[in-house]
Amino acid sequence: MFRFTLFGIPITVEPWFWITMALLGGAFTVDSAQGMLMVVLFMMAGFISILVHEMGHALMIRKYGLQTQVTLAAFGGYASYQAGILSRKQSFLVTAAGPGLQIIFGLLVLVLAGIVAPPSIPIAYFIKVLCWISLAWAFLNCLPIYPLDGGQMLAAVLGPRRGRAVHLTGVVVAGILAVLGFASNQWFIAVFMALFAWQNYQMMQRSP
Repeated sequence: MFRFTLFGIPITVEPWFWITMALLGGAFTVDSAQGMLMVVLFMMAGFISILVHEMGHALMIRKYGLQTQVTLAAFGGYASYQAGILSRKQSFLVTAAGPGLQIIFGLLVLVLAGIVAPPSIPIAYFIKVLCWISLAWAFLNCLPIYPLDGGQMLAAVLGPRRGRAVHLTGVVVAGILAVLGFASNQWFIAVFMALFAWQNYQMMQRSP
């Protein structure tokens, strides 16, 4: 367990975060020292980008006077705070701040990379991955699938009385993406989205 503080906000990085980043970075197919370096660079890019995302949530939470802490875990992370304190508008802004800051960060890195040419292939790869993760992760999180940020923003807009509509949207969108993933042999996306579809279906069944 790796812990530190950033801007006065406690950060915890769980071991599964590093394992997930390593697997996504291609650790299973590494067959050289150069390949191992690329995996490590992917892990560091993922760490920086996802931390920026979660800090977007955390800084907005703190703006509303609440205590918060960030945890990076398998397949992402979360910024925790006391439940039931924020209004629907505040909840929407807290949720939107994560992908919003991550998109700004990714575009900024992209612009700076175009101005200053990377001095080596590893650094160029690191910048490329940092931009890709930042933009792809942010847009993925904005999909209207609960509990992704997009699903949480939809829940904040519709309110607690329309929980079934939120989860039905999640079932439909995640189901379509799962089918497209299977059809294009994108097995990771397919399985990931199938799990989201099933999770939202179960939540929809329990919604009043």
